[in-house]
This record gives sequence, structure tokens and C-alpha cells, in this order.
Amino acid sequence: MNSVLSGFVLLFSPCGKDACEWGPVTERIYPTRHSCQQVADKLKKRRPHYEFSCGEVYRGKKYQEPETK
Repeated sequence: MNSVLSGFVLLFSPCGKDACEWGPVTERIYPTRHSCQQVADKLKKRRPHYEFSCGEVYRGKKYQEPETK
């Protein structure tokens, strides 16, 4: 079965740079990585102690863990 990319979900880590489980900020799915990243960048400015990232969403899956930088 082939998975189809549905969009991108905004994720956050309350632990900052420490190892911690990522969770979705909302259930909204952004159509492009760029649109998701714009929101993540705005949130990083307001909440500097949290890490925000965008994860891929595929049909049949909730989300994929974000790549570490």
C-alpha cells in the first residue's frame, strides 16, 4: 500500500533541546512545509523555551517525527 502525503502538522517539544516526545500543537494540517514553518517561526519568538517543528502527515498515519537539526 502506498502512502500519500496529506500535508504538514505543527509539533512542539516542551523539553526544549532535551530528549522529549513531540506532540501536535493543533489538529490543523498545513498544505505546505513552508506554511507550517511560518507558524512555527512565529511561535518560537513568543515561546523561546519550546521547540517547534513541522512533521509530514500521510494518509493512514497521524504524523511522522520531525527531523532533528
